[in-house]
Amino acid sequence: MPTRVGNRRLRAGLRAGAALPACLLLLALALPSPARAVDPELAGAVSLLLPGAGQAANGNLVEGGVHLGLSLVLSNQYLQRIDHPDYLPPAEREDEVNHTIRINRATVAADLYGTAALDLSFYSSFGAYRDARLQPGRQQDYATPPPRESLTDLALSPYRWEFLSRPTAWVPLLVPLYLALSPARSPQLIFAPDDSISRNELRSAFYVTHAMVAVGEEAFFRGFLNNGLSDRLGEGWGLAASSALFGLAHEGNAAQANALGAAIFGAYLGWLQQRNGYAIGEGVAIHFWWNFLTSLALVKTRAEGAVQLVSLNLRF
Repeated sequence: MPTRVGNRRLRAGLRAGAALPACLLLLALALPSPARAVDPELAGAVSLLLPGAGQAANGNLVEGGVHLGLSLVLSNQYLQRIDHPDYLPPAEREDEVNHTIRINRATVAADLYGTAALDLSFYSSFGAYRDARLQPGRQQDYATPPPRESLTDLALSPYRWEFLSRPTAWVPLLVPLYLALSPARSPQLIFAPDDSISRNELRSAFYVTHAMVAVGEEAFFRGFLNNGLSDRLGEGWGLAASSALFGLAHEGNAAQANALGAAIFGAYLGWLQQRNGYAIGEGVAIHFWWNFLTSLALVKTRAEGAVQLVSLNLRF
């Protein structure tokens, strides 16, 4: 009899198979012709569904092939690891009685591959949109400036003093910094790793995970959605719409902010993006350090007598 995890894997495969014809149709529509250039929004949409498709539509066949190949490898690795007998589905991790989150090596490995696959799709969507926006003659079609940051630019953003020295970055980060440095006390929520993985290994895994999350989510929700929606709807409504979508994307995720908290966080980062001429580097820096520092707080062991100001369900 198929297991629950096996059924989930089958459903994931069926969803991928059902989405493929739609992806191919969208790709055909997005391909350039003598009469028109690639539509940036369509290029971004097809790369979200099928990483690399938008790059291929833009004529970047090698880059598109790399994105598609990586996506297939990461997705396959993820599907294999959620079939591991020790894998813990998100709904089964939180122990409300003991205020802990159960975690082990198999679960961390699956989460790393799943996060990498999802954020590759996010970045591929942004990259296709960016490259299509930068085509000659496109600038006059949009009220917002085109995104220009490369993957390298975004990956290095969390370490750039240009961003971290700004009050708009370091003032908000005082909250997760306090959480990371203050002792944890009961009933603060913390991770409870089993013998298969140490807390130091968890910290290293979170460092890698949140680097991918910061680049991928900022690229898609701010670099693609907030830019495009602000052009179509105006800055106010575009910011509201992209922030709401960011919030909805976080709804139901264990040990993370709820939809409202994520929408507020997204609105702040979207406002910063607009303020910075639609560059997203500062948002990537804030997103990374906020998530990583709150994760460090969750990895601590408890100490009695400490004062905890706020809940730790703050990761985005």
